[in-house]
Amino acid sequence: TGSNSDAGDEFGHSVAVGANKVVIGAPKASTGGKSSGIVYVYDLDGTNEIMITPSDAANNDNFGDSVGIGTNKIVVGAIGNDDDGSLSGSAYVYNLDGTGSDAAGSDKFGETIAIGNNKIVVGAQFDDDDGASSGAVYVYDLDGTNEVKITSSDAAGGDQFGQSVAVG
Repeated sequence: TGSNSDAGDEFGHSVAVGANKVVIGAPKASTGGKSSGIVYVYDLDGTNEIMITPSDAANNDNFGDSVGIGTNKIVVGAIGNDDDGSLSGSAYVYNLDGTGSDAAGSDKFGETIAIGNNKIVVGAQFDDDDGASSGAVYVYDLDGTNEVKITSSDAAGGDQFGQSVAVG
């Protein structure tokens, strides 16, 4: 359990395991506001806990709703973040030691995340570009640059493209 976990934090809501780290999300933790969220990073043996909270934490951000880990980066989804409108969502990119910055998007951006050796993939299943909740997927380099937005070639409202994502 996290060193400051409380009942209702949903510690373990999301989990990712990398070569030498485990990342665990607790999106209902109230460290920066009610349900702002927190992420814990551990060595594989459960030692050396690092707690990550976003610098712009706010009520109901749900930081840690999804997590991903690659060779040297951690990506955290905050589906309730409102920086770009109600429930627009954000994905934050960190180094394995917990340092880093965020990249923002829209439409519950960050509800699903995958990270590979050189790419980050972020789902936004409620993106409305091709109809209500048609969905989209965003692909980034590990430093959060070179965004490529992907939508289905036959996109239609309700498709929720991006509901799950993976990367090799």
